[in-house]
Amino acid sequence: MFDILVIRAGVLHSSTVKFLLLLQALGAISVKSRGGEQQAANARRGGGGCEPIQPASALLADLAEKHRLRRRTLMQHSSLLELLELPSLMDACVRSSLYEDALSIAGFANTLERRHLMEGSSTSSSGQQSDKKGDAKKQNDDSQQNKKGDVVAGVVSEIRRREVDLRRMLIHRLRQDVTMPQCLEVVTALRRLNGVELERRNNSKSSSADHDLEGVHAAMEMRLQVDFLEARDCWIEGGVTKIGSAQAAAVAASSGGDKGGSSGTSAQAEQILDGIERYRTRCFEIVTQFLAIFRGSFAPSTSSSSNNHDHSFSLLSMWTARRIQTFLTTLRSNIVTHVNDTATLRDALDAASFFASSMGRVGADFQPMLAPIFEPRLTDMIMGHWNDGLNGMMDTLKACRDAGVAGPLFGTETSSSKDGNGGSGNFDGVEMQSSRTPAPPRKLLALPPLARFLNAYLGGLNELRRCLLPGAFPAIRSAQSKLIADAKMALQANERAVLTPGLRGEAARLREVASKMKSEFYDCLEPYMTGCLEVALGSVDYAMEEAKAAALAAEKTRVAAEKVKAEEEALEKAKADALKKAKEEAEALETAAIEKAKAEALEKEVAERIGEDAVQEETKADLSSTGADDVSQSAADKSTEPQQAEPDHFDDDSDDMYGSD
Repeated sequence: MFDILVIRAGVLHSSTVKFLLLLQALGAISVKSRGGEQQAANARRGGGGCEPIQPASALLADLAEKHRLRRRTLMQHSSLLELLELPSLMDACVRSSLYEDALSIAGFANTLERRHLMEGSSTSSSGQQSDKKGDAKKQNDDSQQNKKGDVVAGVVSEIRRREVDLRRMLIHRLRQDVTMPQCLEVVTALRRLNGVELERRNNSKSSSADHDLEGVHAAMEMRLQVDFLEARDCWIEGGVTKIGSAQAAAVAASSGGDKGGSSGTSAQAEQILDGIERYRTRCFEIVTQFLAIFRGSFAPSTSSSSNNHDHSFSLLSMWTARRIQTFLTTLRSNIVTHVNDTATLRDALDAASFFASSMGRVGADFQPMLAPIFEPRLTDMIMGHWNDGLNGMMDTLKACRDAGVAGPLFGTETSSSKDGNGGSGNFDGVEMQSSRTPAPPRKLLALPPLARFLNAYLGGLNELRRCLLPGAFPAIRSAQSKLIADAKMALQANERAVLTPGLRGEAARLREVASKMKSEFYDCLEPYMTGCLEVALGSVDYAMEEAKAAALAAEKTRVAAEKVKAEEEALEKAKADALKKAKEEAEALETAAIEKAKAEALEKEVAERIGEDAVQEETKADLSSTGADDVSQSAADKSTEPQQAEPDHFDDDSDDMYGSD
């Protein structure tokens, strides 16, 4: 018999009542004997319609038999009491976590059922088919046997109800934080409980249709695995809800609000990282426990065992996929709500990647599923910095335009801005390798709105460098193109607004700075922003090629401009030469006309002189006709005088030349 381990006070108090019930079931109460004596007295008085009078010896023998049964029952009082106390004892074992003893009582209930219920029913059925002599005695024995079976059946039924409580208690134990040995102990107890159930089904096999015990065992094992995963689900959900949920992050933020926004942000980040780590450890622990407990429960020798093995792995795969999907959904909501800087985003990405790689050791690596969560958030944070800078520039331009003040739009231009390139577009190979970042265009200091816009843009790129995800590059490039297009539209709208007639205040300076900002954005700021983005994305070679292409394009533009300028200068020179030539031709024609006029005047003067000379000659001819004689005489005199002097002269000369005789 079983040893009594735990006995409550109420058990001993009700022992007498239970013993009397047992005696009543066995027919050992003296009321029946007194009823028999009354019937004998009535028979002696000669009452009609009564049973025949039995002799005294028979009555005494009957009383002696009943007395023997009562004494025998009294001798088995302790054993019967233990039997009746089995349900209470099992309940005490369940409450005290004595699973081995509770399972032993459940197994003993199967033994009681097999010995006293199954055999009694089979014996009664065989007795009905056999000889029918001594019907009264047999019916009395059968009634006593049925009453005894009712007591045993009640005890067994109470034990079955305690088995349900035991199963519930064991599954509740799995909902708590249990170690691997404790988990193995609980699962072993559940398997033994399934074995008790399977044994009861096997006992009832003879009285009912044949059962597929192997299929029932496989179904019980599958149900055990489902119960295990469901219970561990409750454990992991409880821990993650307390640590890493959005509600916990909000509570941490409210608690850190008194110390400042930075402490609240760090508290939120710590909550998210702690939640990821807790989820990782618990998921990996559950998967490890499942594989250690259930993977070796099936031997791959038979086809049914291999099918069960496949079912267990498919069940684990479905559970793991569901837990990962739940984790990703929670992580997405927490990141969108509580992560506002790329440093925290990078830490969360590292923790999630480590979680995914850890699950990869059991065949559940989900690293490719992290990119759709982190890349859009990274793009949103960078676009937030850029949009803040663009909105600030637009607000400044609008405020200055409405107030008619141009002072905030001008700044001091430093001496470094007088370089050849002004700090922008300086993508020399040596500088790119040393600093890997082009120098900022310092001449933008003369335009503070553009300078602040560029600072916001560079702040977004600095955030990008903390968490550089290659999958986000196309979205970031698209966002940068949209930003540049929006900035151009804003500057064009500002220029159109300041060109509106009737602008009050410093209208001339506002128009000047609007035009200058637009030209500087096109010529300086846009190429610099593109180059900085490529350098921030790690595309140094691409940036250098783009810079070289831009420099080559600028050189081509410069050459084309110089060529156009040379052509214009040549055209102007040709025009000047043509004008000069025309002027010279006009001057030559004028000179020729003047010379011709002079020649004509000279010819006229000569003709006049010739005419005058002719008149003079005519006059002289008239005068010569009157005084021809005097003239001829004087002329003859004049001609004779040199003839007389001439021989003397020659004579002297002749003497000198020829000498004297």
